[in-house]
Amino acid sequence: MNMTVRKWDRRSPILMPGIVSGIPIDVYHSAGITDGPSISSTGLRAIYNPAALYHSTSPAHYWVHSPYNPKRIEVEETASMILGRAAHHLLFGEKSFKEVFAIRPDTINGIKWHGTKPECKGWMRDHEGLTVVTTDQIDKIRGIAERLQNEPLVKNGLLNGLIEHSAFAKDPETGIWLRIRPDAMPNDSLDFVDLKVTKSIRERDLQKTIEDYGYYQQGALVQTVMRQITGAEINSFTLVFAESSPPHCIEIRTLKAEDLARGEKVNRIGLCKFAECWKTKRWPGPSDGRADARYIELGEWAGKRIDEAVQEEMKP
Repeated sequence: MNMTVRKWDRRSPILMPGIVSGIPIDVYHSAGITDGPSISSTGLRAIYNPAALYHSTSPAHYWVHSPYNPKRIEVEETASMILGRAAHHLLFGEKSFKEVFAIRPDTINGIKWHGTKPECKGWMRDHEGLTVVTTDQIDKIRGIAERLQNEPLVKNGLLNGLIEHSAFAKDPETGIWLRIRPDAMPNDSLDFVDLKVTKSIRERDLQKTIEDYGYYQQGALVQTVMRQITGAEINSFTLVFAESSPPHCIEIRTLKAEDLARGEKVNRIGLCKFAECWKTKRWPGPSDGRADARYIELGEWAGKRIDEAVQEEMKP
């Protein structure tokens, strides 16, 4: 098993498969990180995720935010997205926190924060280009950290490993570069772990989260890339879920092998779609090219409720 790490030279694109250290996160997501087109799990999940519950996926949904799109629209981060990103920086000890984030004070010169006040506007101007996090969000991250420190599996080193490391492999079928960036790259095993900040750790909520966000695809891409690099199958892909609000309860779940296998099949479809779109320069939406309108019907339970309500109202 080859887990050799090489250091990025800070200027050249990736030319060879392997594990690489020293790549800043913005460079990792850039168009020029490899010597040809590349895609991460985030991109594949945007192109195709048949388990998505609350949002659409298609090549068009990928392309609108793609680093290769000269007219791309930057993703507008929600408060929960900012919390998750900041949590990763602080909890995994990434050195660049102050280069990326600014902690917004609750008061300025004794004045309570309000975005319309001149002092607050001035502070925002002074920190332009940085992601602003509130003290409430920092308190939440500290709460998550405290909970994590008390978890037996975490105490035993579950989240230990190489921080800020990326891995690359070229898909032999399409010639597309695949890239992954686990939260912590294991030092001496093939057990991978990823931290997720979530609203709820109830069983069904976790299942919906894994389905909607395609975390089964994320684990599957780790498996695909590491198989090419090491010649071995990964041992496991585990998700550490932390509730975003107090009491910040933790739930640790390992994905089953059959679900990772499903993820690899789904990723293959997404990758082939990406390769075809790259070749044709067309990035269709879910229904592009359809010549006729399809029927849509009420769900079974909605139809039943309506029929019962109408019957009740029509009783003499």
